[in-house]
Amino acid sequence: MKKLGTGIACLLTASLLCGCSGPASVIKSYSDTALNTTSLIINTNTSDDYDFFAKDLVIFPKSSTVSVSETEETSSSETDETLETDESSETKSTTKETTEETETTAAETEDEEADIDAETGLLAGTSTLTGVYGKAVYDRVYPASVTKIMTALITLEKANFSDKVIFTEDMVVDEYGAKLCGFEVGDELTVEQLFYGLLIYSGNDAANALAIHIGGSIDGFAAMMNQEAKNLGCVDTHFVNPSGLHDSDHYTSAYDLYLIFDACLKYDKFHETIRQTSYDIKYKDAAGETIETTYETTNQYFLDVYDYPDSVRVMGGKTGTTDEAGSCLILYDEDKKGNGYVSVILGAVDSQELYAEMNILLNKIPK
Repeated sequence: MKKLGTGIACLLTASLLCGCSGPASVIKSYSDTALNTTSLIINTNTSDDYDFFAKDLVIFPKSSTVSVSETEETSSSETDETLETDESSETKSTTKETTEETETTAAETEDEEADIDAETGLLAGTSTLTGVYGKAVYDRVYPASVTKIMTALITLEKANFSDKVIFTEDMVVDEYGAKLCGFEVGDELTVEQLFYGLLIYSGNDAANALAIHIGGSIDGFAAMMNQEAKNLGCVDTHFVNPSGLHDSDHYTSAYDLYLIFDACLKYDKFHETIRQTSYDIKYKDAAGETIETTYETTNQYFLDVYDYPDSVRVMGGKTGTTDEAGSCLILYDEDKKGNGYVSVILGAVDSQELYAEMNILLNKIPK
Protein backbone atom coordinates (compact mmCIF):
# COMPACT_ATOMS: atom_id res chain seq x y z
CA MET A 1 0.00 0.00 0.00
CA LYS A 2 1.19 3.52 -0.58
CA LYS A 3 0.19 7.04 0.24
CA LEU A 4 -2.05 8.94 -2.08
CA GLY A 5 -0.26 11.65 -3.99
CA THR A 6 -1.12 15.28 -3.63
CA GLY A 7 -1.18 16.17 -7.29
CA ILE A 8 -4.41 14.40 -8.30
CA ALA A 9 -7.00 16.44 -10.12
CA CYS A 10 -9.61 16.91 -7.42
CA LEU A 11 -12.45 18.22 -9.54
CA LEU A 12 -12.15 15.35 -11.99
CA THR A 13 -12.47 12.90 -9.10
CA ALA A 14 -15.38 14.88 -7.71
CA SER A 15 -17.17 14.43 -11.00
CA LEU A 16 -16.42 10.70 -10.98
CA LEU A 17 -17.80 10.07 -7.49
CA CYS A 18 -20.46 12.68 -7.08
CA GLY A 19 -21.73 13.05 -10.62
CA CYS A 20 -21.03 16.76 -10.70
CA SER A 21 -18.23 19.10 -11.60
CA GLY A 22 -18.51 21.43 -8.63
CA PRO A 23 -18.13 21.09 -4.86
CA ALA A 24 -20.38 18.59 -3.06
CA SER A 25 -21.70 18.72 0.48
CA VAL A 26 -22.00 14.97 0.95
CA ILE A 27 -19.17 12.56 1.69
CA LYS A 28 -19.68 9.41 -0.32
CA SER A 29 -19.04 6.20 1.60
CA TYR A 30 -16.12 4.09 0.50
CA SER A 31 -18.33 1.04 0.55
CA ASP A 32 -20.57 2.63 -2.09
CA THR A 33 -17.80 3.19 -4.62
CA ALA A 34 -16.43 0.96 -7.34
CA LEU A 35 -12.84 1.78 -6.45
CA ASN A 36 -10.51 -1.07 -5.63
CA THR A 37 -6.85 -0.65 -4.72
CA THR A 38 -6.84 3.03 -3.79
CA SER A 39 -9.38 5.36 -2.29
CA LEU A 40 -10.45 8.62 -3.86
CA ILE A 41 -13.10 9.46 -1.32
CA ILE A 42 -13.59 13.15 -0.94
CA ASN A 43 -13.44 14.89 2.41
CA THR A 44 -15.42 18.10 2.00
CA ASN A 45 -14.98 21.09 4.25
CA THR A 46 -16.03 24.73 4.38
CA SER A 47 -13.77 25.66 1.48
CA ASP A 48 -14.41 24.90 -2.17
CA ASP A 49 -11.27 22.78 -2.37
CA TYR A 50 -11.33 19.01 -2.21
CA ASP A 51 -9.01 16.96 -0.05
CA PHE A 52 -8.52 13.23 -0.34
CA PHE A 53 -9.06 11.50 2.95
CA ALA A 54 -6.19 9.48 4.37
CA LYS A 55 -3.76 10.82 1.81
CA ASP A 56 -1.02 10.56 4.44
CA LEU A 57 -2.13 7.16 5.74
CA VAL A 58 -2.53 3.60 4.53
CA ILE A 59 -5.25 2.75 2.01
CA PHE A 60 -6.65 -0.77 2.05
CA PRO A 61 -8.14 -2.61 -0.93
CA LYS A 62 -11.90 -2.96 -0.96
CA SER A 63 -11.85 -6.78 -0.70
CA SER A 64 -13.20 -8.18 2.55
CA THR A 65 -9.96 -9.79 3.73
CA VAL A 66 -6.47 -8.96 2.55
CA SER A 67 -2.89 -9.40 3.60
CA VAL A 68 -0.81 -6.87 1.73
CA SER A 69 2.04 -9.33 1.35
CA GLU A 70 -0.20 -11.73 -0.62
CA THR A 71 0.42 -9.97 -3.94
CA GLU A 72 4.16 -9.91 -3.40
CA GLU A 73 4.20 -13.56 -2.34
CA THR A 74 2.22 -14.59 -5.46
CA SER A 75 4.62 -12.75 -7.72
CA SER A 76 7.58 -14.28 -5.96
CA SER A 77 6.17 -17.82 -6.17
CA GLU A 78 5.60 -17.48 -9.93
CA THR A 79 9.20 -16.40 -10.39
CA ASP A 80 10.41 -19.29 -8.27
CA GLU A 81 8.49 -21.77 -10.44
CA THR A 82 10.41 -20.66 -13.54
CA LEU A 83 13.70 -21.32 -11.80
CA GLU A 84 12.70 -24.59 -10.14
CA THR A 85 14.18 -26.96 -12.77
CA ASP A 86 17.59 -25.26 -12.99
CA GLU A 87 17.98 -25.06 -9.23
CA SER A 88 16.64 -28.52 -8.30
CA SER A 89 20.02 -29.91 -7.25
CA GLU A 90 20.77 -26.96 -4.99
CA THR A 91 17.29 -27.24 -3.46
CA LYS A 92 17.83 -30.92 -2.63
CA SER A 93 21.18 -30.20 -0.95
CA THR A 94 19.58 -27.71 1.39
CA THR A 95 16.38 -29.66 2.14
CA LYS A 96 17.51 -30.75 5.60
CA GLU A 97 18.49 -27.24 6.68
CA THR A 98 15.25 -25.78 5.35
CA THR A 99 13.18 -28.40 7.16
CA GLU A 100 14.87 -27.61 10.46
CA GLU A 101 14.31 -23.89 10.02
CA THR A 102 10.67 -24.48 9.09
CA GLU A 103 10.09 -26.51 12.24
CA THR A 104 11.46 -23.75 14.46
CA THR A 105 9.25 -21.10 12.87
CA ALA A 106 6.11 -23.14 12.24
CA ALA A 107 4.11 -21.50 15.02
CA GLU A 108 5.07 -17.99 13.87
CA THR A 109 4.20 -18.79 10.25
CA GLU A 110 0.83 -20.17 11.27
CA ASP A 111 0.04 -16.95 13.14
CA GLU A 112 1.20 -14.82 10.22
CA GLU A 113 -1.06 -16.67 7.79
CA ALA A 114 -4.05 -17.04 10.11
CA ASP A 115 -7.24 -15.10 9.55
CA ILE A 116 -9.34 -13.65 12.36
CA ASP A 117 -12.90 -14.67 13.24
CA ALA A 118 -13.95 -11.31 14.66
CA GLU A 119 -16.27 -9.13 12.64
CA THR A 120 -13.53 -6.80 11.43
CA GLY A 121 -9.83 -6.21 11.95
CA LEU A 122 -7.00 -4.02 10.72
CA LEU A 123 -3.23 -3.77 11.08
CA ALA A 124 -1.41 -0.80 9.54
CA GLY A 125 1.94 0.87 10.05
CA THR A 126 2.16 4.46 11.21
CA SER A 127 5.92 4.75 10.65
CA THR A 128 6.20 2.73 7.46
CA LEU A 129 2.70 3.52 6.11
CA THR A 130 2.27 -0.14 5.30
CA GLY A 131 -1.06 -1.93 5.24
CA VAL A 132 -0.39 -5.37 6.70
CA TYR A 133 -3.82 -6.92 7.18
CA GLY A 134 -7.45 -5.95 6.77
CA LYS A 135 -10.78 -7.70 7.15
CA ALA A 136 -14.00 -5.83 6.38
CA VAL A 137 -12.24 -2.60 7.34
CA TYR A 138 -14.94 -0.38 5.77
CA ASP A 139 -17.94 -2.19 7.24
CA ARG A 140 -20.07 -0.10 9.59
CA VAL A 141 -20.09 -1.63 13.07
CA TYR A 142 -20.79 -0.59 16.65
CA PRO A 143 -17.60 0.57 18.42
CA ALA A 144 -18.67 0.46 22.10
CA SER A 145 -16.19 2.38 24.29
CA VAL A 146 -13.56 2.59 21.56
CA THR A 147 -15.70 5.65 20.77
CA LYS A 148 -13.85 7.37 23.59
CA ILE A 149 -10.78 7.92 21.41
CA MET A 150 -12.81 10.55 19.53
CA THR A 151 -13.89 12.10 22.84
CA ALA A 152 -10.22 12.13 23.83
CA LEU A 153 -9.19 13.74 20.54
CA ILE A 154 -11.65 16.61 20.90
CA THR A 155 -10.59 17.08 24.53
CA LEU A 156 -6.95 17.29 23.42
CA GLU A 157 -7.86 19.82 20.74
CA LYS A 158 -10.38 21.98 22.58
CA ALA A 159 -9.96 21.80 26.36
CA ASN A 160 -7.63 23.26 28.97
CA PHE A 161 -6.51 20.34 31.13
CA SER A 162 -6.32 22.50 34.27
CA ASP A 163 -9.95 23.68 33.97
CA LYS A 164 -12.27 22.81 36.87
CA VAL A 165 -15.44 20.86 36.13
CA ILE A 166 -18.34 20.60 38.56
CA PHE A 167 -20.21 17.34 37.99
CA THR A 168 -23.86 18.18 37.27
CA GLU A 169 -27.11 16.26 37.01
CA ASP A 170 -27.01 16.16 33.20
CA MET A 171 -23.63 14.40 33.37
CA VAL A 172 -25.07 11.45 35.28
CA VAL A 173 -25.18 8.10 33.46
CA ASP A 174 -28.05 5.92 34.61
CA GLU A 175 -27.93 3.12 32.03
CA TYR A 176 -27.79 -0.28 33.70
CA GLY A 177 -24.36 -1.91 33.57
CA ALA A 178 -22.54 1.20 32.33
CA LYS A 179 -18.96 1.43 33.56
CA LEU A 180 -18.65 4.42 35.88
CA CYS A 181 -15.89 6.23 37.73
CA GLY A 182 -18.46 6.91 40.44
CA PHE A 183 -18.73 10.68 40.20
CA GLU A 184 -21.69 12.32 41.92
CA VAL A 185 -23.43 15.65 41.50
CA GLY A 186 -21.33 18.41 43.05
CA ASP A 187 -17.96 16.66 42.69
CA GLU A 188 -15.19 18.98 41.56
CA LEU A 189 -12.64 17.59 39.13
CA THR A 190 -10.17 18.81 36.54
CA VAL A 191 -10.31 18.09 32.82
CA GLU A 192 -7.09 16.13 33.26
CA GLN A 193 -8.64 13.87 35.90
CA LEU A 194 -11.65 13.27 33.69
CA PHE A 195 -9.36 12.52 30.75
CA TYR A 196 -7.56 9.83 32.74
CA GLY A 197 -10.89 8.41 33.92
CA LEU A 198 -12.05 8.36 30.30
CA LEU A 199 -9.12 6.50 28.75
CA ILE A 200 -7.70 4.41 31.60
CA TYR A 201 -10.86 3.31 33.39
CA SER A 202 -13.30 3.91 30.51
CA GLY A 203 -15.74 5.79 32.72
CA ASN A 204 -18.91 6.77 30.91
CA ASP A 205 -19.56 9.47 33.50
CA ALA A 206 -16.12 10.93 32.72
CA ALA A 207 -17.08 10.95 29.03
CA ASN A 208 -20.33 12.79 29.74
CA ALA A 209 -18.59 15.33 31.96
CA LEU A 210 -16.01 16.14 29.30
CA ALA A 211 -18.66 16.31 26.59
CA ILE A 212 -20.88 18.76 28.45
CA HIS A 213 -17.94 20.84 29.64
CA ILE A 214 -16.61 21.19 26.09
CA GLY A 215 -19.75 21.01 23.94
CA GLY A 216 -22.38 22.41 26.28
CA SER A 217 -24.54 19.29 25.95
CA ILE A 218 -24.31 15.68 24.84
CA ASP A 219 -25.95 16.57 21.52
CA GLY A 220 -23.67 19.55 21.06
CA PHE A 221 -20.60 17.43 21.67
CA ALA A 222 -21.86 14.69 19.35
CA ALA A 223 -22.10 17.31 16.61
CA MET A 224 -18.47 18.21 17.30
CA MET A 225 -17.52 14.52 17.10
CA ASN A 226 -19.22 14.13 13.74
CA GLN A 227 -17.64 17.28 12.36
CA GLU A 228 -14.21 16.08 13.46
CA ALA A 229 -14.89 12.69 11.90
CA LYS A 230 -15.77 14.45 8.65
CA ASN A 231 -12.61 16.54 8.85
CA LEU A 232 -10.53 13.37 9.22
CA GLY A 233 -12.29 11.70 6.29
CA CYS A 234 -14.26 9.16 8.31
CA VAL A 235 -16.95 8.44 5.77
CA ASP A 236 -18.54 5.49 7.57
CA THR A 237 -18.92 7.05 11.02
CA HIS A 238 -21.74 8.66 12.97
CA PHE A 239 -21.69 9.33 16.73
CA VAL A 240 -24.57 10.19 19.03
CA ASN A 241 -22.79 10.13 22.39
CA PRO A 242 -19.25 10.50 23.79
CA SER A 243 -19.03 7.11 25.49
CA GLY A 244 -20.12 4.43 23.03
CA LEU A 245 -23.21 3.30 24.92
CA HIS A 246 -25.30 1.50 22.35
CA ASP A 247 -27.45 3.36 19.89
CA SER A 248 -28.42 2.00 16.47
CA ASP A 249 -27.36 5.31 14.91
CA HIS A 250 -23.93 5.23 16.57
CA TYR A 251 -21.43 3.41 14.34
CA THR A 252 -18.03 3.53 12.71
CA SER A 253 -15.58 1.25 10.86
CA ALA A 254 -12.20 -0.22 11.65
CA TYR A 255 -10.64 2.05 9.04
CA ASP A 256 -12.28 5.20 10.42
CA LEU A 257 -11.09 4.29 13.92
CA TYR A 258 -7.60 3.98 12.45
CA LEU A 259 -7.90 7.54 11.15
CA ILE A 260 -9.13 8.85 14.52
CA PHE A 261 -6.53 6.92 16.52
CA ASP A 262 -3.73 8.15 14.26
CA ALA A 263 -4.84 11.74 14.97
CA CYS A 264 -4.76 11.02 18.72
CA LEU A 265 -1.23 9.65 18.44
CA LYS A 266 0.04 13.08 17.47
CA TYR A 267 -0.41 14.15 21.11
CA ASP A 268 2.13 13.24 23.78
CA LYS A 269 -0.61 13.43 26.42
CA PHE A 270 -2.48 10.65 24.64
CA HIS A 271 0.59 8.41 24.54
CA GLU A 272 1.27 9.09 28.20
CA THR A 273 -2.29 8.26 29.25
CA ILE A 274 -2.88 5.05 27.30
CA ARG A 275 0.36 3.58 28.69
CA GLN A 276 -0.84 3.75 32.30
CA THR A 277 -1.80 0.58 34.16
CA SER A 278 -3.65 2.56 36.82
CA TYR A 279 -4.43 6.09 37.98
CA ASP A 280 -4.70 7.46 41.51
CA ILE A 281 -7.29 10.23 41.71
CA LYS A 282 -8.07 12.71 44.47
CA TYR A 283 -10.90 15.24 44.25
CA LYS A 284 -13.49 17.09 46.36
CA ASP A 285 -17.13 16.10 46.65
CA ALA A 286 -20.07 18.50 47.06
CA ALA A 287 -19.48 18.70 50.81
CA GLY A 288 -15.81 19.55 50.38
CA GLU A 289 -14.65 16.13 51.52
CA THR A 290 -11.66 14.56 49.78
CA ILE A 291 -12.36 11.48 47.69
CA GLU A 292 -9.43 9.21 46.87
CA THR A 293 -9.52 6.11 44.69
CA THR A 294 -7.52 4.19 42.12
CA TYR A 295 -8.69 3.33 38.63
CA GLU A 296 -7.17 0.30 36.91
CA THR A 297 -6.80 0.08 33.16
CA THR A 298 -9.25 -1.95 31.12
CA ASN A 299 -6.39 -3.12 28.88
CA GLN A 300 -5.92 -6.73 29.95
CA TYR A 301 -2.47 -6.94 28.39
CA PHE A 302 -1.35 -4.43 31.00
CA LEU A 303 -3.02 -6.39 33.80
CA ASP A 304 -1.12 -9.55 32.75
CA VAL A 305 -4.36 -11.39 32.06
CA TYR A 306 -3.11 -12.03 28.53
CA ASP A 307 0.39 -12.02 27.03
CA TYR A 308 1.30 -10.46 23.71
CA PRO A 309 4.07 -11.69 21.36
CA ASP A 310 7.70 -11.06 22.34
CA SER A 311 8.41 -9.63 18.89
CA VAL A 312 6.36 -6.48 19.59
CA ARG A 313 5.62 -4.06 22.38
CA VAL A 314 2.06 -2.96 23.10
CA MET A 315 2.22 0.73 23.95
CA GLY A 316 -1.43 1.20 24.91
CA GLY A 317 -4.88 1.62 23.47
CA LYS A 318 -8.61 1.54 24.18
CA THR A 319 -11.04 -1.26 24.88
CA GLY A 320 -14.80 -1.45 24.39
CA THR A 321 -17.56 -3.93 25.09
CA THR A 322 -21.33 -3.98 24.68
CA ASP A 323 -23.71 -6.80 23.84
CA GLU A 324 -24.30 -5.33 20.39
CA ALA A 325 -20.67 -4.42 19.59
CA GLY A 326 -19.02 -7.47 21.11
CA SER A 327 -15.48 -7.14 22.45
CA CYS A 328 -13.36 -4.45 20.80
CA LEU A 329 -9.79 -3.22 21.08
CA ILE A 330 -7.57 -0.70 19.31
CA LEU A 331 -3.84 -0.54 20.08
CA TYR A 332 -0.66 1.31 19.29
CA ASP A 333 2.21 -1.16 18.95
CA GLU A 334 5.91 -0.98 18.11
CA ASP A 335 8.23 -3.55 16.60
CA LYS A 336 11.78 -4.06 17.86
CA LYS A 337 13.03 -1.31 15.56
CA GLY A 338 10.59 1.20 17.04
CA ASN A 339 8.30 1.28 14.02
CA GLY A 340 4.71 2.05 15.01
CA TYR A 341 1.55 0.13 14.10
CA VAL A 342 -2.16 0.49 14.79
CA SER A 343 -4.06 -2.78 15.33
CA VAL A 344 -7.85 -3.03 15.57
CA ILE A 345 -10.22 -5.88 16.43
CA LEU A 346 -13.96 -5.20 16.53
CA GLY A 347 -16.79 -7.64 17.13
CA ALA A 348 -15.02 -10.49 18.92
CA VAL A 349 -17.39 -12.81 20.76
CA ASP A 350 -15.67 -12.38 24.14
CA SER A 351 -12.53 -11.17 25.86
CA GLN A 352 -10.64 -14.42 25.32
CA GLU A 353 -11.24 -14.35 21.58
CA LEU A 354 -10.47 -10.63 21.46
CA TYR A 355 -6.95 -10.97 22.83
CA ALA A 356 -6.25 -14.22 21.00
CA GLU A 357 -7.17 -12.59 17.71
CA MET A 358 -5.26 -9.43 18.55
CA ASN A 359 -2.23 -11.67 19.00
CA ILE A 360 -2.82 -13.03 15.50
CA LEU A 361 -2.57 -9.47 14.20
CA LEU A 362 0.47 -8.64 16.32
CA ASN A 363 2.25 -11.73 14.96
CA LYS A 364 1.72 -10.36 11.46
CA ILE A 365 3.89 -7.31 12.20
CA PRO A 366 7.08 -7.76 10.12
CA LYS A 367 9.93 -9.17 12.20
